[in-house]
Amino acid sequence: MGAVTFEAVIALPRAAVWDKLRDLRTARHYVTGVTAIELSTAQREGVGASRKVFMKGRAPVDETVVAWEDGRGMTLKIHNGEQPPAPFRWAKFQYAIEDAPGGRTRALGTFSYEMAWGLFGRMFDALAVRPAIARSHATLGANMKKYYETDSDGRRDPLIPPSPR
Repeated sequence: MGAVTFEAVIALPRAAVWDKLRDLRTARHYVTGVTAIELSTAQREGVGASRKVFMKGRAPVDETVVAWEDGRGMTLKIHNGEQPPAPFRWAKFQYAIEDAPGGRTRALGTFSYEMAWGLFGRMFDALAVRPAIARSHATLGANMKKYYETDSDGRRDPLIPPSPR
Protein backbone atom coordinates (compact mmCIF):
# COMPACT_ATOMS: atom_id res chain seq x y z
CA MET A 1 0.00 0.00 0.00
CA GLY A 2 1.19 3.49 -0.77
CA ALA A 3 0.24 6.93 0.41
CA VAL A 4 1.36 10.43 -0.51
CA THR A 5 0.27 13.46 1.52
CA PHE A 6 0.33 17.22 1.07
CA GLU A 7 -0.28 19.94 3.63
CA ALA A 8 -1.18 23.60 3.27
CA VAL A 9 -1.96 26.30 5.80
CA ILE A 10 -4.65 28.54 4.35
CA ALA A 11 -5.17 32.07 5.67
CA LEU A 12 -8.92 31.59 6.06
CA PRO A 13 -11.07 30.19 8.88
CA ARG A 14 -12.07 26.54 8.57
CA ALA A 15 -15.72 27.39 7.73
CA ALA A 16 -14.60 29.43 4.69
CA VAL A 17 -12.26 26.66 3.53
CA TRP A 18 -15.03 24.09 3.95
CA ASP A 19 -17.41 26.21 1.84
CA LYS A 20 -14.97 25.81 -1.07
CA LEU A 21 -13.83 22.25 -0.38
CA ARG A 22 -17.38 20.88 -0.21
CA ASP A 23 -17.97 21.99 -3.82
CA LEU A 24 -16.76 18.92 -5.71
CA ARG A 25 -16.05 21.03 -8.81
CA THR A 26 -13.37 23.32 -7.32
CA ALA A 27 -10.44 20.89 -7.55
CA ARG A 28 -10.09 21.78 -11.24
CA HIS A 29 -8.62 25.10 -10.09
CA TYR A 30 -5.71 23.67 -8.14
CA VAL A 31 -5.00 20.05 -9.16
CA THR A 32 -2.35 20.04 -11.86
CA GLY A 33 -3.45 18.25 -15.02
CA VAL A 34 -7.19 18.45 -14.33
CA THR A 35 -8.93 20.10 -17.26
CA ALA A 36 -12.58 19.73 -16.20
CA ILE A 37 -14.86 18.21 -13.59
CA GLU A 38 -18.47 17.19 -14.16
CA LEU A 39 -20.83 16.09 -11.42
CA SER A 40 -22.17 12.62 -12.25
CA THR A 41 -25.00 12.52 -9.73
CA ALA A 42 -27.85 14.85 -8.84
CA GLN A 43 -26.47 14.71 -5.32
CA ARG A 44 -23.88 17.50 -5.08
CA GLU A 45 -22.28 16.64 -1.71
CA GLY A 46 -22.18 13.97 0.98
CA VAL A 47 -21.70 10.22 0.77
CA GLY A 48 -22.77 9.01 -2.68
CA ALA A 49 -22.05 12.24 -4.59
CA SER A 50 -19.91 11.50 -7.63
CA ARG A 51 -17.89 13.38 -10.21
CA LYS A 52 -16.02 12.62 -13.42
CA VAL A 53 -12.53 14.12 -13.53
CA PHE A 54 -10.95 14.90 -16.91
CA MET A 55 -7.16 15.19 -17.12
CA LYS A 56 -4.72 16.22 -19.81
CA GLY A 57 -3.34 13.18 -21.61
CA ARG A 58 -5.23 10.60 -19.52
CA ALA A 59 -8.58 8.89 -19.54
CA PRO A 60 -11.18 10.44 -17.23
CA VAL A 61 -11.77 8.83 -13.83
CA ASP A 62 -14.78 8.67 -11.56
CA GLU A 63 -14.58 9.85 -7.96
CA THR A 64 -17.33 9.03 -5.48
CA VAL A 65 -17.62 10.35 -1.92
CA VAL A 66 -17.44 7.38 0.46
CA ALA A 67 -16.96 9.34 3.71
CA TRP A 68 -18.10 12.86 4.60
CA GLU A 69 -17.59 14.76 7.84
CA ASP A 70 -19.34 18.09 7.48
CA GLY A 71 -16.91 20.94 8.10
CA ARG A 72 -13.96 18.55 8.48
CA GLY A 73 -13.33 16.63 5.25
CA MET A 74 -14.22 13.84 2.90
CA THR A 75 -12.85 10.70 1.27
CA LEU A 76 -13.23 10.03 -2.45
CA LYS A 77 -13.01 6.55 -3.97
CA ILE A 78 -11.30 6.73 -7.37
CA HIS A 79 -12.65 4.32 -9.97
CA ASN A 80 -13.67 3.71 -13.58
CA GLY A 81 -17.25 2.55 -13.40
CA GLU A 82 -17.13 -0.52 -11.19
CA GLN A 83 -13.39 -1.07 -11.70
CA PRO A 84 -10.37 0.56 -10.05
CA PRO A 85 -8.28 2.76 -12.34
CA ALA A 86 -5.17 1.09 -13.77
CA PRO A 87 -2.58 0.46 -12.42
CA PHE A 88 -4.26 0.33 -9.00
CA ARG A 89 -6.06 -2.43 -7.13
CA TRP A 90 -7.81 0.44 -5.30
CA ALA A 91 -7.26 4.17 -4.85
CA LYS A 92 -8.77 6.93 -2.73
CA PHE A 93 -8.14 10.57 -1.89
CA GLN A 94 -8.86 12.02 1.54
CA TYR A 95 -9.19 15.73 2.29
CA ALA A 96 -9.10 16.82 5.94
CA ILE A 97 -9.19 20.33 7.38
CA GLU A 98 -8.62 21.55 10.92
CA ASP A 99 -8.24 24.84 12.74
CA ALA A 100 -4.76 26.35 12.76
CA PRO A 101 -3.45 29.22 14.91
CA GLY A 102 -4.36 32.75 13.93
CA GLY A 103 -7.75 31.93 12.44
CA ARG A 104 -6.15 29.89 9.67
CA THR A 105 -6.89 26.36 8.44
CA ARG A 106 -4.58 23.41 8.02
CA ALA A 107 -5.55 21.35 4.96
CA LEU A 108 -4.24 17.82 4.43
CA GLY A 109 -4.69 15.71 1.35
CA THR A 110 -3.72 12.05 1.19
CA PHE A 111 -3.74 9.89 -1.92
CA SER A 112 -3.76 6.25 -0.75
CA TYR A 113 -3.57 3.27 -3.06
CA GLU A 114 -2.57 -0.32 -3.61
CA MET A 115 -0.90 -1.33 -6.83
CA ALA A 116 -2.16 -4.15 -9.01
CA TRP A 117 0.18 -6.53 -10.86
CA GLY A 118 2.03 -8.06 -7.90
CA LEU A 119 5.82 -7.72 -7.89
CA PHE A 120 5.80 -5.86 -11.21
CA GLY A 121 3.26 -3.38 -9.74
CA ARG A 122 5.43 -2.80 -6.67
CA MET A 123 8.47 -2.15 -8.87
CA PHE A 124 6.44 0.14 -11.16
CA ASP A 125 5.23 1.99 -8.06
CA ALA A 126 8.75 2.55 -6.73
CA LEU A 127 10.20 3.61 -10.09
CA ALA A 128 7.40 5.62 -11.66
CA VAL A 129 4.06 5.89 -9.86
CA ARG A 130 5.11 7.14 -6.42
CA PRO A 131 7.61 9.70 -7.83
CA ALA A 132 4.93 11.04 -10.22
CA ILE A 133 2.38 11.35 -7.42
CA ALA A 134 4.95 13.03 -5.16
CA ARG A 135 5.75 15.59 -7.92
CA SER A 136 2.06 16.34 -8.34
CA HIS A 137 1.53 16.70 -4.59
CA ALA A 138 4.56 19.03 -4.31
CA THR A 139 2.53 21.76 -6.05
CA LEU A 140 -0.95 20.72 -4.91
CA GLY A 141 -0.75 22.34 -1.47
CA ALA A 142 0.60 25.64 -2.84
CA ASN A 143 -1.99 25.65 -5.64
CA MET A 144 -4.83 24.95 -3.21
CA LYS A 145 -3.65 27.68 -0.83
CA LYS A 146 -3.46 30.25 -3.63
CA TYR A 147 -6.87 29.37 -5.05
CA TYR A 148 -8.63 29.31 -1.68
CA GLU A 149 -7.09 32.59 -0.51
CA THR A 150 -7.44 34.56 -3.76
CA ASP A 151 -10.00 32.74 -5.94
CA SER A 152 -7.24 32.83 -8.55
CA ASP A 153 -6.27 29.66 -10.35
CA GLY A 154 -3.09 28.59 -8.56
CA ARG A 155 -1.96 26.52 -11.52
CA ARG A 156 -1.28 29.71 -13.44
CA ASP A 157 0.97 31.26 -10.82
CA PRO A 158 4.39 31.85 -12.46
CA LEU A 159 6.11 30.22 -9.47
CA ILE A 160 4.07 27.03 -9.81
CA PRO A 161 4.39 24.92 -12.98
CA PRO A 162 1.22 25.21 -15.07
CA SER A 163 -0.70 22.09 -16.00
CA PRO A 164 0.11 20.82 -19.51
CA ARG A 165 -2.44 21.84 -22.09
